[in-house]
Amino acid sequence: MTIGRLVTLTVAAGLWLSPVLLAHHSSSAFDTGKKLVLKGTVKQWVYSNPHCFLMIEIKSDSGEVVQWVAETQAPSVIFPAGYRRDTFKPGEQVTITIEPFKDGRPFGRILQTMLADGTTLGVAGSPPSAAVPAP
Repeated sequence: MTIGRLVTLTVAAGLWLSPVLLAHHSSSAFDTGKKLVLKGTVKQWVYSNPHCFLMIEIKSDSGEVVQWVAETQAPSVIFPAGYRRDTFKPGEQVTITIEPFKDGRPFGRILQTMLADGTTLGVAGSPPSAAVPAP
């Protein structure tokens, strides 16, 4: 294969993959102008790449329990805001502020978290408002 063909193939592959890679990080599914505060019980905390997920159970006004899923960025991105592998434990109460999905499904992106002890964790990249122990 000649150098010209290799360069052409590389450029074509890059142009083809660019929209695919950017689509993964799109915010179009979230209602970015809306904030929703949810108070509930932690069901599970998944602390892994490429995104972390918090599953919480919320009791609706009618008494029905609804499981919400709230996502954050990768551990390396949310670490400065105070999020750790052991931040959330099943059964604990938590209050989160999220940007919900536009379509009404119980899914959102975490903007802020208040733990049962009153510790507030912010968005990725922001420092926590209360002391959080080092790992």
